[in-house]
Amino acid sequence: MRKILLSVGLLALAVAVFVLRQRPGAQAGASPSEEVRKAAPEFPQGTKWLQSKPLTLASLRGRVVVVHFWTFGCINCIHNYPVYKTWQAKYAGKEVTIVGVHTPEFANEADVDRVGAKARANGLKFPIAIDNDSRIWKRWNNRYWPSIYLIDKKGQVRYRWEGELDPKSVRGREFVSRIDALLAEKS
Repeated sequence: MRKILLSVGLLALAVAVFVLRQRPGAQAGASPSEEVRKAAPEFPQGTKWLQSKPLTLASLRGRVVVVHFWTFGCINCIHNYPVYKTWQAKYAGKEVTIVGVHTPEFANEADVDRVGAKARANGLKFPIAIDNDSRIWKRWNNRYWPSIYLIDKKGQVRYRWEGELDPKSVRGREFVSRIDALLAEKS
């Protein structure tokens, strides 16, 4: 009986992984950190912003931009908060802008006041684009919460990371060092 339950459980897991991989934009075998090279999609006009006036990527040219997709109900997103807070402190006064794109997974995460309250309660002080209709998510062909994109000073997406970011791991340190490398590049 245990073997049957174990087999059924493994089959269910395999089916779930297959189904998740079949979502639009999903690519089998993508690594959590990869180099990209494409123009960063602009934020749609009319996007609601928290903790900032409305931003455009065009207005941020000449700066390194970190765009991260998150939702306050996602435990993996919450595990990335310390990384974002470290970056807020490290890059304060430098040519780096962190932008959070809050795209809710569930209806209860679409409450704009709750998004702001969660950001304040967790010390997240960067601008936040409210993406309740997933327009930004779709423009970026994003696939997962959390995902982080690094944009160079010329407006090109250069790197992305999907999932939790452990800056103590080799790959995590490598990804984090890319912000400094982009910052050192000439505009």
